Amino acid sequence: MISFSSPSLFIRRYPILGVVALHVLLLAALTSVLYCFGVIHYLPDSENIARWDVYWYALIRENGYSFSTTSSSTAAFFPLLPYFWRFTHLDALGMGLLNFGIFLAAFAWLAHQLRLPARWALLLLSTPALLFMVIPYTEALFFLFSTLLLMGLHRGRLSWWMLGLVGCGLTRSASTMFVPALLFTTLLWAAQPGQARRALQWGGLGLLSNGIAVGTVMFIQWYQMDEPFAFYKAQQFWGHHLQAVHYPFVTPSGINMLWLDALALWVGLASIGVCTWLAFRWLRRRHQPLPAVPPAVVFALGYCVCITLFILSHQGGSLWNFGRYVLTTPFFVVLVWYLSTQPAWPRRFYVYLLLATLALWQVFGVYTLEFDNFTRSQALWYFALLTAYLFLYLTLRQLRWKGEVVMGLYVFNLVMQLHLLECFIQYFVVQ
Repeated sequence: MISFSSPSLFIRRYPILGVVALHVLLLAALTSVLYCFGVIHYLPDSENIARWDVYWYALIRENGYSFSTTSSSTAAFFPLLPYFWRFTHLDALGMGLLNFGIFLAAFAWLAHQLRLPARWALLLLSTPALLFMVIPYTEALFFLFSTLLLMGLHRGRLSWWMLGLVGCGLTRSASTMFVPALLFTTLLWAAQPGQARRALQWGGLGLLSNGIAVGTVMFIQWYQMDEPFAFYKAQQFWGHHLQAVHYPFVTPSGINMLWLDALALWVGLASIGVCTWLAFRWLRRRHQPLPAVPPAVVFALGYCVCITLFILSHQGGSLWNFGRYVLTTPFFVVLVWYLSTQPAWPRRFYVYLLLATLALWQVFGVYTLEFDNFTRSQALWYFALLTAYLFLYLTLRQLRWKGEVVMGLYVFNLVMQLHLLECFIQYFVVQ
């Protein structure tokens, strides 16, 4: 017979489940309150959630792949989500809810494995860009398989690592960015004392897994369209081709998403800086011990670097989808977790970081150009608030009033998440 104390013992053993349940409850309560008082006017249904890329995934689900040499086509998308959707026989809303459940389960597992503190778990669950987890997009499946590969590295489970790489490679084109990240991770891992053989084994099998995924996608597209390179040829019709970077940086989504894309740019450039420093330390490893950064963290940094370089080199100064590719992934969660475990930084470091951040915003022309129908003072205020938001996260582990700051950020994030979801279902550009 199960005692009445069993549920409480279970929650004490797996506290993250209580955090996730609390988040779902608060999200549902806030949604109902905002809808009741007319702050948000629309709730998702099977018609209004089938916007933007959902249309293309639905085409693949219903008809398979098609390729055009003159216009956009379904060849630009990877197969796992639409085929999984076909298998479930769900409508768009049902698939969105299933995606949300997959994300919550994967996040709970990731947070449990990392022993992520409750305050950080709540903040990360409220990330505004996570609106895409309740839409029939690839974000949820990519989060699941990326979590699997990261936890494979973290826990030393080779089968998790390989399965995660294959799953990511079948889900989303961003997984093609894994190869440089994988090589960089292997290089640093092999430099650790006594780890060379293991690192090379994991690196080689990782490349094999990535190759299996890419080969499978090519075979499916060849079988259906007689063109194994259809995905790569279709990219030109989606604006993804090598091109010069234009100034100032922009996003088609306007101010609704600019702050999230700007944050993703900040994370990407910070990752480039850290990886450059690690590469320099690797070159000097004979004179100075190499920092023992966990392979999962190095891989997460490498992923952010690759995404950043791709966006900057293939979108001509447009940050379209940058927030989606960074902030909705477990790579971002792992970086936040690792930062939260590090010793507090000296104050002068925050001053240098603040000056660098303020200088970075000039890539949007905030100090010298007219900005998105804003006056100069309004643009400065917008980026001042963005800077404050960023530094609340960076300094949270050192703040005296942690609970109050977390509560404020959490509520703000949820309101923005619901606002962006409402924008999406009204066919505004938020992706």
